Amino acid sequence: MTDRFVLGSWSRAALLCLALSCCVWPASRPAAAAMGADAAASAADANQGLNACSSNAGKVLYECVANVLDRLASHWTPREETARALRAAAAGLRVAVNKVQALSAIAQCRSAIAGALRLVKTSAEGFAPGWGGAGLNSVASVLAHATQLIQTKG
Repeated sequence: MTDRFVLGSWSRAALLCLALSCCVWPASRPAAAAMGADAAASAADANQGLNACSSNAGKVLYECVANVLDRLASHWTPREETARALRAAAAGLRVAVNKVQALSAIAQCRSAIAGALRLVKTSAEGFAPGWGGAGLNSVASVLAHATQLIQTKG
C-alpha cells in the first residue's frame, strides 16, 4: 500500500511538471522570435559602429571595435554566455598590441558563438541555454565584419 502511494505521488508530480512545461514552452516561442528580431537590429547598429571605426587603424581601431562589442554585449545581457564571450573579445582587443592579438581575441569569440550555433541547430527548441537562438547569426556576422576590418586596417 505504501509503495503504491509513493508511486502515485511521483506520477502526479510528473504529470503536473509535464502539464506546466506544455503551457510554458509555447509562450516562450514568441519571446524567442522577438529576441531574434532585436538581435538583428542591434547587429545592424553594431555594423554601423564598425563602419565608423573604419577610419581608424592600429590601437585606436582595436579600442573602437571593443566599444562596439561592449555595446552589443549589453544587448545580450539576458543571454549571459553570449554577453560574456563578447565582453571577453572586447577586453582582448583593448590589451592587443598588434593585429595578431586583436584577431585572436575575435577568433576566440567567433569560436564560442559558432559552438553555440551548433547547439541551437541540434536543439529541438532552436535555443541554447545561456546563449540564445537564431539571433546568434547576427552576432556571428558582426564578428566577421570586425575580423575583416582588423585584417584590412589593423
